[in-house]
Amino acid sequence: MNDPSTRFRWVLLLASLVTIVYLVAAALRENFLAEWYTVQKEYRQLLQSKATDEQGRALARDFRIELKQVSVPRLKAVDRCVSCHNGIDDPRMTDVRQPHAVHPGDILKNHPADRYGCTVCHQGQGVATSFRDAKADDAYWDYPLLPRELTQASCLACHDIEKLPPQQVALVLEGKKLFDEKSCASCHKLGGRGGTLGLALDNEGAKTRHQLIMVNFTPPYTTWRWHQAHFRDPGGVVAGSQMKNPTVTDREALALTAFMISLRQRDVPESYLAPDKIEQKARALHPQPLSGERLYRNYCFACHGDGTYGRWDTTFRRFIPAVRGPSLLATADPAYLEAQIAQGRPGTQMPAWDARAGGLQPDEVKALVAYLGGGRGTLRSAKDDNAPVLARGDANRGAALFIQNCAGCHGVAGHGGVAPELANPTFQQAASDAFIVTTIRNGRRGTAMPSFQPRVPGARSLSDPEIADLLAFIRALGPAARKPQTALVPNDLVKSGGSR
Repeated sequence: MNDPSTRFRWVLLLASLVTIVYLVAAALRENFLAEWYTVQKEYRQLLQSKATDEQGRALARDFRIELKQVSVPRLKAVDRCVSCHNGIDDPRMTDVRQPHAVHPGDILKNHPADRYGCTVCHQGQGVATSFRDAKADDAYWDYPLLPRELTQASCLACHDIEKLPPQQVALVLEGKKLFDEKSCASCHKLGGRGGTLGLALDNEGAKTRHQLIMVNFTPPYTTWRWHQAHFRDPGGVVAGSQMKNPTVTDREALALTAFMISLRQRDVPESYLAPDKIEQKARALHPQPLSGERLYRNYCFACHGDGTYGRWDTTFRRFIPAVRGPSLLATADPAYLEAQIAQGRPGTQMPAWDARAGGLQPDEVKALVAYLGGGRGTLRSAKDDNAPVLARGDANRGAALFIQNCAGCHGVAGHGGVAPELANPTFQQAASDAFIVTTIRNGRRGTAMPSFQPRVPGARSLSDPEIADLLAFIRALGPAARKPQTALVPNDLVKSGGSR
């Protein structure tokens, strides 16, 4: 009589046999055919070939093939890298191939693996037992293994870069220098100082690939590949990016990337910090003021260039003022420039730079203004603004003149154009009537702002009464606290054109 369950018992037996075969194969692979096992067998042969004295023979005799790891609870690290990198502290292994070679340099002299582990400097998946998994650049792991040339970026977690041997952190130093030269802090904050157009970079090195746009990449997806490509072509990596192309070479992009990777706020126990790092943290609480020239280079150059001429910015699609131009410096007083720097221009790309925003101290703002005055012009004094007797213009007539002559650049209502915004509250509060009138009369040499009283016969010109009307309208654009029904102009306008 046929038993209907016989078929199922045979299937169950076959499945059990297949399972046992897989388990045996997995056990053999894990313990005798694993990558680390093969590597250690090779290393044991190397030890035997280099055993030229009693100590060497003892090392070869006592070497055991087993899974090895370093556990550093204070750094939250469990690293099995030493299962394959067995010769990292053996000076005899200088002429052998990886992974058996001795660690380059004398890093391990002050950073022994049993105290620091490996991933604190190299990143990667420390618990892995194969190189592919340890590298982790194609796995779900936040911090894959750093390329050799970028490993130096990890030194800044425990050291002050200025105190390290330059050859040890050459690439990071080059990137830091480029960061200053390219005026990256014009848009990005670092250490509480810098612009606000871009993201703060204090913890940029801690970002994972999941926080970056990788649509234009092919594997492996790593943060350093993203940074390198982004420095070469910001708009090509992030569509619609307003970051100016820094125009760097491949080498410079790599150096900037190394600097970005080094910006990582790690919670490293104090016992691991070098004394110079503790001193650096203390200095950061009370930064020394920078010179005006250094401030300009770090925070202004990216947008204003050398500042002696106005220019059209293709990224922001607006004119950038000539902040060191002779016309401005001959017209503006220090208080006006200090206000523009400290308070910025709300609604434009010009951020505030005072201590609460850009991080500059009052003395640094003054130093920056003094540096501007050292250009091709000479800063005028507020005492030069002598206009005690004033005549009134008409804002209604000024509105028509503004539409005809000014709105094309400054916007219909004094904002939204490609030129500086005249309705801006910072401008309205800081600019004197004489400053505005002089600018309309004489224009700004080296910029797109023309003179409206040119010394050319037959050229389009505004009379002094018309300028008075324009001033009245410009003042009417300002905040309510500064909005008079009519505005004032110097008395000499009455003498030259009459009062209305």
